[in-house]
Formats: sequence, C-alpha cells, structure tokens
Amino acid sequence: MMALLLGLAAACATSDDEPAAAEPAATEAEAVPAPADEPADDGDAAPEPEPTEAPATTAAAEPAEPSGEPVRIGILFSNSGPAGIFGQPTANIAELIEEDINAAGGINGRPVETFLADDATDPAVGRQAMEQLIESDGVDVVLGTHSSATREAAKPLAEDAGVLYIYAALYEGGECSPVMFNTGEVPSQQLAPVIPWMMDETGGSKWFLLGNDYVWPRRSFELARQYIEAAGGEVVGEEYVPLGTQDFSSVAQQIAGSGADLIFPALVGGDAIAFETQAVDFGIGQSAIPRLANIYEENVLGVMGPPVTAGMRVTLGYFKEVDNPANNAFVARYFEQFGADAPPHMTFSSHIYDAALLYAAAANAAGSTDTAAVAAALEGLSLSTPTGDITGSRHLAQPIYVAEIQSDGSQLIVQSFPAVEPDETCTP
Repeated sequence: MMALLLGLAAACATSDDEPAAAEPAATEAEAVPAPADEPADDGDAAPEPEPTEAPATTAAAEPAEPSGEPVRIGILFSNSGPAGIFGQPTANIAELIEEDINAAGGINGRPVETFLADDATDPAVGRQAMEQLIESDGVDVVLGTHSSATREAAKPLAEDAGVLYIYAALYEGGECSPVMFNTGEVPSQQLAPVIPWMMDETGGSKWFLLGNDYVWPRRSFELARQYIEAAGGEVVGEEYVPLGTQDFSSVAQQIAGSGADLIFPALVGGDAIAFETQAVDFGIGQSAIPRLANIYEENVLGVMGPPVTAGMRVTLGYFKEVDNPANNAFVARYFEQFGADAPPHMTFSSHIYDAALLYAAAANAAGSTDTAAVAAALEGLSLSTPTGDITGSRHLAQPIYVAEIQSDGSQLIVQSFPAVEPDETCTP
C-alpha cells in the first residue's frame, strides 16, 4: 500500500489547480520516485564529490502535508432501504479514502474531504442527494455505489453541472457519457466466463432467472440468456419482482415447477435475504437447486446464514479473501480500525476505494481537478490496488473471482479470471 501511496504522491503537481505546462500529463498512475544515479562500475568512474558536499540519498522523500482548500469528493450510496445493508462498509471506506490520499500528499497538494449522501435505494431520493452534493456541498467529483435506477435519475444533474461521476457499482453496462466512468463489474465480465464454468462444475443446464424489476437485472438476464445458450444451456423461467418484495411464495412455486436445475438470482439486499430464506421452506434452496449469484456479498450472505448459503457460488470483482499482499494488509487494517465485528469490506466498498484512488491519480497527473482534464488522464490509466491490477478507460479491465460459500459461512475463492476485459465501447 505504501508503494501505491508514494506513486500517487509522485503524480502531485506543484500548482494548486492548473495543469503543468512543462510536459504532457502522464497516463500511468504507478509512478515511483526516480532512483538516484548509480555509480559507474568501470575504471573511468567520475571523480568523487568534494568532501563538503552532502552525499546523494536513495530514500524516497516523504510527501508534503497537503494544505489549502480541500478537494471535495462526494459519495452517493445506499445507506437505507433494501440496499442499505451495503452502506456501512462504504461509510467506513470513506474514512480510509481521506486518510490514504492525504497521506500521499493529497490531490495537487490539497487535502481531500469526503461528503456522503444516502439515496435510500430510491431514485427520486438519489436525485435529491446528487443535487445536495453538487449544489450544497460543492463537490469536485461524485463516486456512486447505488442502483442503476438512481444513476439514471442522478446523471443528468452531473452532466448539467459538468461534475465527474464515477459509478463504482456492478451494473448492466452500456453507460456512455462525457462525465461518467465506471469501476464496477459488467455482465460480460461477471457472467461470460463464469456461466459455462458453473455448468461444468454442477452438470446443470436449465436455468431460472429471478431479479428485481429494473434495468440492471433485465439487461443482465438478456446477456445471461446469450451466454447460457452459447454454452448449451436453456432458460426455463424468468421472473421480475419490485424492489422491496418480501413475499416470494408465488415465485418459489413457479421455480419448483419449472424443472430448473440452476438458479441465477439478481436480487438486491433485503429482497435477496427474503427470497433465499423462504426458498428453503419451499424445497428450492441451494441444496436442492444450486445458485450462481452476482450481487450476494458477505453482509447479505451473513444475514442469510450458513444453513441457507452453504454451497452457493458468487461471481464478483472482489472478495476480502483475495490473496495478495496489498489486500491482506488492507483487510487487516480495516478490521483493526473499525473493529472485528465491523460489516465486512466487500465489492461495493472496494470499488469506491478504487474509484477514489483512480480519481486522485488522474487529477495529480493532470495537475487539475477540471472534469475534462481528469477525464483525459483517466483514459488508459492503470493501478495496482487491494482488488488487484485494474486498467481501463470508461470501464475497467479487472479480475473476476468466484467464491463458494462454506458450511461455516466463510468464502472460499475457487476460481479467478485475471484482467477480464469488459465488452463495452464508449466514445462520448
């Protein structure tokens, strides 16, 4: 993590908010301090410096403490409503965003400050929250982890104001706007490589698709159907329920009579918990019909409990069990700071953290927080984060992991697909 922070610090410009004029902005975020000149190893070595001169040092300089007017980072997230279970890890990560970027020297020498706004899992509330961030809080950028319905409601405000909007939640793909970048997983990453793997693992081929009734599940299922059929499978049922649904008895009966031997649930938060706990009572739980889920993260799975979840497979761009030194250290620090019983750091909070680091690196490379300048620097930018290596432009190439839930509720990563490219094109 320290190497990453030093890399961010090395990109800091000396001016407050103007692009550097001496040379073009870098696009590689993993800048490191240049090493001191190596001494020559032949007989014609340069003469030693005079004794009065200070010897050169190879130690990296500590970043200067940021000062001046803060760069304001807005975080639009679901802290209540059906997706409210995802909220606390994101609020925790907001603290670490401030700590880590400021420890690396801030953005162009200025400190960062985060401003949180809750969409209550309601697009109308989400639009009001975006308005608050832009007009009242005066943010320079908005990082969003919330439903696609909120994104569609809030995006016009960011576009009108010219505020950069980095959407950090897994979603259906297809977003293309001059002010928008996306750090979350899209179906071509989560599903294209994993659906045939799931069919091979289980021997199942007949799928029932169950989702909430809005754009993300509908588009995800449209693409999932293509991947299923290409792998020789069949969709035997497809059903949508409103956000906030708590009675799944009629849907459970449909699934039981469908002949499905695999279920793909795209249900959010409290709806997912209600469905899976009721499914056991109707004889269609995981032990009867295996699941491949693409939004069941650890906080939701924890509420369901191991008797319900054991054996489920989940495909996401991040689990806290990702085994690399940066992530192991980050997860340990997270629980040390917020307590052993803190809601676990998971895919949504991970992508918010990545989005913040990407923004800081791009703004430092651009020497500016101007939306157009930062957007240009984001194109082609790469970082190594606790998630893994991420690279991209409007959508990130990133690792995809499959975890199998164990009998004690823990997550075991059983398959990984490094640097999966998104099947997305965008020229805003």
